[in-house]
Amino acid sequence: MSLATVLALLDGGQEQTRSLAAPGRDDRRLVVEEGSAMIDPLWYVYVHQGSWPWERRWAVGSFNGDATDNELREAVWTAPDRIRMTTEEGAVHEVTLDSGGRPDRIVSAGW
Repeated sequence: MSLATVLALLDGGQEQTRSLAAPGRDDRRLVVEEGSAMIDPLWYVYVHQGSWPWERRWAVGSFNGDATDNELREAVWTAPDRIRMTTEEGAVHEVTLDSGGRPDRIVSAGW
């Protein structure tokens, strides 16, 4: 087994990222990073505000899929300043952003 394979196994595997622009805004993106911790799926949700080199990244939520009710099914914009995150079991978490992109709260499910 190669060193790269061992490191990938220890790290929990590859991470996938999805990005979705905010409706009506070209300076704000919703980013979902999906990975795993050994066998548990993990999701981290962020908002990116601005552009490089002044881009800010705000944590919006983290989901540990050890239990099905904490698995992230969907993260979407419902308005240019509002995000809705829904779990596989139907729990809905809404977060509102201020003008700079900072969320009013950070959702944590399954930790």
